Amino acid sequence: MTNIPVTVRSPGPDVETVQRASALFDLIRSEAAQGQEDRQVTKAVTDAVDDAGLFNLMVPQRLGGPGASARTMIEVLVELGRADGSTGWSAALVNACTWFAVTYSEQAQREIWGVGPKAKACGIFFPGMTRRHQLGTGEKVEGGYLLTGEYPYASGNAVADWATLGMLIDGPDGTPAMALGLVEAGDWTVKDTWFTLGMRGTGSNTLVVKDAYVPDHRIQTFDALARGDYATPYARTEPSSRASFLPVGTVILAAPGIGLAKAALDYSLEKLPARSVGYTVYTEARNSPTHHLAVAQAASNIDAAHLLLARAADDIDAFAAAGAYPDERARGRIRMDTGHAVTLCKEAIDVLMTANGAGAFTQDGLLGRIWRDANAAGRHAFATPEIGREVYGRLLLGADDPLTIAV
Repeated sequence: MTNIPVTVRSPGPDVETVQRASALFDLIRSEAAQGQEDRQVTKAVTDAVDDAGLFNLMVPQRLGGPGASARTMIEVLVELGRADGSTGWSAALVNACTWFAVTYSEQAQREIWGVGPKAKACGIFFPGMTRRHQLGTGEKVEGGYLLTGEYPYASGNAVADWATLGMLIDGPDGTPAMALGLVEAGDWTVKDTWFTLGMRGTGSNTLVVKDAYVPDHRIQTFDALARGDYATPYARTEPSSRASFLPVGTVILAAPGIGLAKAALDYSLEKLPARSVGYTVYTEARNSPTHHLAVAQAASNIDAAHLLLARAADDIDAFAAAGAYPDERARGRIRMDTGHAVTLCKEAIDVLMTANGAGAFTQDGLLGRIWRDANAAGRHAFATPEIGREVYGRLLLGADDPLTIAV
């Protein structure tokens, strides 16, 4: 199992950056209901998040970004998710996909950030993986590919200038290879497909691309990205340019859910103490052992989830600081721990919903929205706990074949 050198430590979160996210709480919470109705995070919120520099956290300073650590990023996303799940989720995907662009060639980076330091990206890896004809297909032309495909669930597309989109290209041996291409916003249209029960405000609609030219310098194979074999020439000199690709894209999926669980606990600790417990002698829930156990279990679950994700992010940062790339076992553990953190948060929210009673499920209530958002986000394929455990278990026992390349 790969160990991080004992002399290398993660820098931990940057407190000032996290505080900027916390300072947006009141605005984000006040706009959340409108975002649900619009099925899109409101412009007031996206402008505030952008102005606070919270969409491009891991972009290196040479490109105008803060060059923040993965740990700082997840703590920011926890805070945004605590205010509103849709805002936290949208910021998570934009941050990850914008950082993915940092791994591309210097020419691609000049095209993206040459117009300004606040360039943002969304992205979809595997559209329609169960139906091969829905995959983005690239037709080889001089200097690149013409990309055609439909890409559902493109969270953050409303603020994105670019997208990292999965596509099939000709591999080194002539067989089709999975790749990610950088596509400009002017080369896609948006199909309005996002009608959901949870995370309604993310606006995760479908990007439609037809014959978009993607030059070779804006394409990397998925296999190379997963190995950390990036096109950027700065991976040897910038820790923020050599963080591990899929672990970064995985930990961001659990952070907004931790924020949601924290919000549910905050609400419960405020409302429950003086509330009567129906059909019992308890006139105040603060004296009810059932409720004592509920809030304690929820708090423990949330703490455990946060600790798991903090360790994962710290490991990403420590490997990058050491100039090393985590092996498959280390990456597999991060994927497993992310899924477990998501499960812990969903369980915590379920416990708190029960403690608050059936009235918590009102359509317009805060707890109802938290529960819907957490359960929708918790079903993301990369955060599926059973798959994460199987991935890690197969790596630990040395199974003949890997379960997935997405580790």
